[in-house]
Amino acid sequence: MIRLICGPKGTGKTKIILEEIARSVDVAKGDIVFITDKKKDYARGISFNVRVLYTDDFGVDCPIAFGGFVKGLMAGNSDIEYLYVDGLTKIIGDDCSAIADFLKTIVALEKEYNLNAVITVSKLKEELPEEYRAFTE
Repeated sequence: MIRLICGPKGTGKTKIILEEIARSVDVAKGDIVFITDKKKDYARGISFNVRVLYTDDFGVDCPIAFGGFVKGLMAGNSDIEYLYVDGLTKIIGDDCSAIADFLKTIVALEKEYNLNAVITVSKLKEELPEEYRAFTE
């Protein structure tokens, strides 16, 4: 399952994803990974059962690097059941083709590993490539 939480900056996307992370801790049979761009105060409140990664720590700043980063995570740990990404446009930029390239990677990983991914995107649903609008709320 892939889900995109869309909306302009300041619309509560991070709060929604953090609530989902907390709920998944209670039901996950596999591992949970949360990725965001840089260290933020809210990450301290996340359960220790969740692996928290910051792309700034790894020099990840484009769709190809981020796609490879996520593929590497899955290659190293195929038990990842939930993947949460907060601030996709901060990590890879807000170009729609970059977003589409990254989402192609996530779709392939979902099929191969039965991955559940929830991703926040600072764009309106209508601004996304049409083939990915079905993943939005």
